[in-house]
Order: sequence, then C-alpha cells, then structure tokens
Amino acid sequence: MRFKLLLGLFIIIAIIGLLIFSPQGRSFREKYLGPVTGFFKGITGRLIKQQPVNRTLDIMLETDLNVLSGQNFDVQNFNLDVKLFYDSVVVSGQNINVKDSKTIDFKTTGMSGTVQMLGDNKIKIIGESLSVEVNGIVFSPQSNKDKIEFTLTGTPESFSLNNIEKDTMTLSGISGTLRFKDWSPLALENDNLNIQRFKGTIVLDEDTLMITGKVEKASLNGVDLSLNV
Repeated sequence: MRFKLLLGLFIIIAIIGLLIFSPQGRSFREKYLGPVTGFFKGITGRLIKQQPVNRTLDIMLETDLNVLSGQNFDVQNFNLDVKLFYDSVVVSGQNINVKDSKTIDFKTTGMSGTVQMLGDNKIKIIGESLSVEVNGIVFSPQSNKDKIEFTLTGTPESFSLNNIEKDTMTLSGISGTLRFKDWSPLALENDNLNIQRFKGTIVLDEDTLMITGKVEKASLNGVDLSLNV
C-alpha cells in the first residue's frame, strides 16, 4: 500500500516536471499561467507603494562671521536690512557720506543682486531695488518702472539674509556649535564643514553668526553626516 502511494506521488511529480521544463510545458505556462502571474504582480504593485524618502537635514550652525569668507549669495526680490561700519556707499552713481558717523543702517525693498563675503569680516552688496534707505533717508526711483542701483561695502554689525539657496557651501576653520534635528550638539573647533543644497537663513547678531535651514547632504572633516534621514 505504501509503495503504491509513493509510486503515485512520483508520477505526479514527474508530470509537473514535464509541464514546467518541457517545450510543451513552456507553452502551457505562457498560455495559462502568464496572465495569472501578471494579475498577481499587478495587485502587489498596487498594494505596495513606494514611500517618499526624506533626504533633508535640519541644520543650525552657530559660529563666527569669518567662516563665510569667499562665499557669494545671489538674491532675488529680497528685503535687505544691514547695520555696518561702512567703507563706501554708492546709490544711483552718487557717493553717500554720513556726517559724524561711520555706522549706518541700510535697508532695501525688492532687491536683486549679490551679497559677497570678503576677507577680514567685510561684506560687499551689489544690486538694484525698488527703494533704498540710509539712516532713515529714503531714495526712490523717478518712476515705478525704474530701480535704484547701489553698491555697499563695510564691516557688518548685524544683518539678516532670508530664503537663501546655495548648492554648495564649504566652510573652513569653524569654531562654534553644530546642531542637527534630534542630534546632540557638536562642539566645533577649527573644523571643516561641507553642506549641499542649503535653503534657509543667515543672520549676524553682533559677533554671532547663525546659519539655519535645511540641507540635503553634510560632511564634517570629510565624514558624511547625512545618514539618509
């Protein structure tokens, strides 16, 4: 009896093998099994959806202004507010001198241009805007279609640059504090930081520079910190 069961099982396995590996079996699979497997594949494809991967890091860097030396930032439709010890101010081709003071408050509305970080903690701002204000004195264009061109150079005491976007920033000789979301603060001392696809805010308040925003990738002294979070 047991022998007959084993023989029957062997015959069944042999038939299945012929269906799978023989040319006739291949034709059978393509004709009958193909649509079935395609059907289940379609179902699983609909059930398993690819979840978007968040590849950005929330970053906050507290350091000194000198780490931005050599960086340029292009801005569009930007409202600038900077207080600085000025070297030169040129508005609509005219040199502006403030009597009895070398410190000015400089503001613009709807500025387009470039903010350049020079050496020795100096800054140079070149652009055009809808209006310019120097220590409360407002310079306006002759018509609404015109814009005022200006160039400003000096040592800033404070400024705020919002909605800044930068593909790559390589910052050298950093001393301060680096924070990422949900991470313990990292104490930096003469370290090098490379960040990519930065979008955020750069603020100077007296001697403290704050860089806050999001980046797609960050590396500290060549060590990748991104971790695909």
